[in-house]
Amino acid sequence: IFVFTMSSDDIKSLLTSIADRLGNIESHLGLDCGGSKNKNDGPELPRSIKAYDSYFAATVDPFVETCQKLGGDAAALGEAVKAAWLEQRKFLLMAANCKEPAQNVLVQKLSGVAGKMKEVAALVNRNIWEKHAKTCSEGVQCLNWLCVKPAPRDFIESYIGGSDYWANNIRKEFRNVNADQMLFCDSFKKILTSLMDYVKEHHTTGVAWNPRGSDVNEYIENGDAQPKANNDTPKPAAEPTKTTTTTTTTKPPAPPAVGNVFAELNKGGSVTAGLKTVTKDQQTWRAEYKGGDAKAPNAPVVPKPRPAEQVKGTPSVKFISIQNKWQVEYQSSVNGEVLVTVNDKRESVYILGCIGANIKVVGKCNGVIVDTCKRCKVTVDTVMASVEAVNCQRVQMTVLEKASCVAIDKTDGMIVKLPKTSLDTEILASKSSEMNVQWDDENGDLVEKPIPEQYVHHIDLKNMKITA
Repeated sequence: IFVFTMSSDDIKSLLTSIADRLGNIESHLGLDCGGSKNKNDGPELPRSIKAYDSYFAATVDPFVETCQKLGGDAAALGEAVKAAWLEQRKFLLMAANCKEPAQNVLVQKLSGVAGKMKEVAALVNRNIWEKHAKTCSEGVQCLNWLCVKPAPRDFIESYIGGSDYWANNIRKEFRNVNADQMLFCDSFKKILTSLMDYVKEHHTTGVAWNPRGSDVNEYIENGDAQPKANNDTPKPAAEPTKTTTTTTTTKPPAPPAVGNVFAELNKGGSVTAGLKTVTKDQQTWRAEYKGGDAKAPNAPVVPKPRPAEQVKGTPSVKFISIQNKWQVEYQSSVNGEVLVTVNDKRESVYILGCIGANIKVVGKCNGVIVDTCKRCKVTVDTVMASVEAVNCQRVQMTVLEKASCVAIDKTDGMIVKLPKTSLDTEILASKSSEMNVQWDDENGDLVEKPIPEQYVHHIDLKNMKITA
């Protein structure tokens, strides 16, 4: 006969001790199981979400405050950006507590983030806040990193250049005039660059899901901030003064209190994580039953992201004094904004083989040639001769002061933006398509017109010539 006597206080102390030890082990291993609770604050947040909250407070909140100071559409932009980043937090919190779902389910769960991105894009209007809205609209597209593998950080970085293009226009207009306008540009860019650092540390190869977490659908159905599995906490029995348990047996039983503790701790959604899926041909009551273990169903095929196109050479910016020429080669979005400062108006600039680059030529130069470049933005101040684009794709050329001529040859997708001081610029085009020219009208509204790429020709027999 064995007699075990434990008071309710002893049981409660034992439960607390074991729970604390398990929490220390999880903290040491860096596991975000979400099973521990603070005495006053409810479920503890995963480590990655705590880091996100710190990032949010350091970047998004100051941006919203700056937008409120500017007022107008900027205030609405600040709230829309904040809502998008809060929606991103909801998704990351779900990922920290759930197992990774199938691709089709993942798309459904991202619908909330996609909706917030569309709300930001809907704020683009033809008014004084157009550049601000386009700055945010371009940058908020980086939230698509949530479905990108294996390099989400590089994906985010690819959208900073497009956002910076419109932000630089704001900086040029309000430099030394309005500090809040400059702070708007800087604080929004900090949101993107700091997001890159956060993703590099916590989601290096893609969103970090919890392999021991619950099912995504269960998490959404419950609607809780934490998974349902975290609510199963062992509770001590009622509060008697002393509890005496007497058991008569031939073998010594395990202590009932400790056994109950581990039975309770093992409850939750993670218990079924290692079980196999039972298919129809494994169910004995079905006609499809074949006996034995059938082959497990194939995992859903997730399409691999298309690798980013790489430049074909080593990036360089150098001045060739013999030819009196600046040579900019093989730049990309990784290099950020490339600044070329021209010191003599006789110097020319030759840009070759760049992909996704943002190049700015400062000063008065003789000419600029853009050769075999893709998805590049080129900004020039004053060009005495001509600006040429040859064998390019998706190039945006911005003239800030004056350019006598713009020549487009064998180029698909070209946007030429001219200031009011250069509306007499001559544009020559050959063997090219999808060409547009932009300028501001008298009211400051942006006007965009296509450049014809196709002509109809007629033979004039009377004058013996061909007219187009």
